[in-house]
Amino acid sequence: MGYPRPVVRGGTYALVRRTAFRKALLAPWHPAVMETWLYVLAGAAQRTGVRVQHTMLCVTHQHTTVTVGPDANLPEFTEYLHREMSKALNVLMRSVGYEPPGQIFDGRQTSQMRLLDAAAALSHVMYERVNGVAAGLVRRPREMPGCRFDFGLWKGEPLVIRRPEFYFNPRTAEAERELVFEVDPLTYREFGGDIERIVHHARTTERKVVQALGRARSFPVLGAQRLRRIHPYNEPRTPRDPSREVVPTFKMGARGVTGRVARVTVCQEVTAFREGHRSANALRRAGEPALYPAGTYKMRVQHGVAVDTPDEHAILVAPGQTLAEVEAELEQSAEPRGTPTDAADEVLEAFVREAGDVLESDRLQFGWPGHDDSGPSGGGPNGEDGSRGPKRRGVTIQHLSRTTREADTSRLVILRDHRRGRPRKPKGREPPR
Repeated sequence: MGYPRPVVRGGTYALVRRTAFRKALLAPWHPAVMETWLYVLAGAAQRTGVRVQHTMLCVTHQHTTVTVGPDANLPEFTEYLHREMSKALNVLMRSVGYEPPGQIFDGRQTSQMRLLDAAAALSHVMYERVNGVAAGLVRRPREMPGCRFDFGLWKGEPLVIRRPEFYFNPRTAEAERELVFEVDPLTYREFGGDIERIVHHARTTERKVVQALGRARSFPVLGAQRLRRIHPYNEPRTPRDPSREVVPTFKMGARGVTGRVARVTVCQEVTAFREGHRSANALRRAGEPALYPAGTYKMRVQHGVAVDTPDEHAILVAPGQTLAEVEAELEQSAEPRGTPTDAADEVLEAFVREAGDVLESDRLQFGWPGHDDSGPSGGGPNGEDGSRGPKRRGVTIQHLSRTTREADTSRLVILRDHRRGRPRKPKGREPPR
């Protein structure tokens, strides 16, 4: 279940959800995968009022940055988004011959990390944008199959997505949906409302970050053509994420004394929120009146509990401003628009400085049928490396029709489909009796 996380009006959040068993279910194995995702994302945004800044499918997980609307209903947004995508993808897989897995996303709750300042918002959107490049899938973000995002969409022109020809009922689902991408309120305020300058800086930063990643890369890129051939049941050969990985609740880009003090304050807020939530649960189970901390969503919506108001000095649980509110405030402000900003330059410097580390941590390697991953040996007293047991190969990938496991294979990945990519039977082979 994970720890409860506060959700507030006007907060900007970075969302991540991974596929079940790290399978490549979100890979572009069919052109409709990305189109379905965008169609469902547009529907989720229209139903909940959540505003979308950016989204990216990276084979085994999705990255999306959003700003919560006045109803503070981020859980409702993520529930609809992942439920409808999971159902639609199962139907698509069955229609083209793949065995549908049932559950597309894993059992962990959606990671939602609040972005507390402009530097954090800028850096995370840029990280999402170049995630496929850092993973070694493509050389440039626009080479990702099905990618239709460009920072120019922040100027207000909607992306029109046609309804996929499967799963969605033509009588109830719109023939077309408009997906509006907008810049987050934190960045908009940082640049004084100059949207042209924001778009120009984002494009320039993307180009320089991609160049820095290219200089630091020491391995070949998979490429769009092979990326389209990835089987949805394939999985990366790179190590799994730690099962007890700590998922941060917030991200702050501010540096110096001010940034350190703010981080300490926010960490104290996280601790107080969780302790207050546990105490309120205990009181409610005992039949006594309970006041839940500010930012509580599930208990408020499902059970109608009383929720406290945030402290005047709160940061994490304090409501943020929506883009419309920031626009109205800047219109009435006498300050010049488009003033210089240091936060945007810090984002670029950090990416260039840490390009090698980003490549190392985000790389995704995929094997192919008949290929084995020669990983670390099991070792043994008689082994050349002094470890125990005979040497073993890492991963062997086979289709469902050939599920033979060799003795020196430590893991067997089965590509489950009914017809696509199945090995041909040898000529002259007698039919089974």
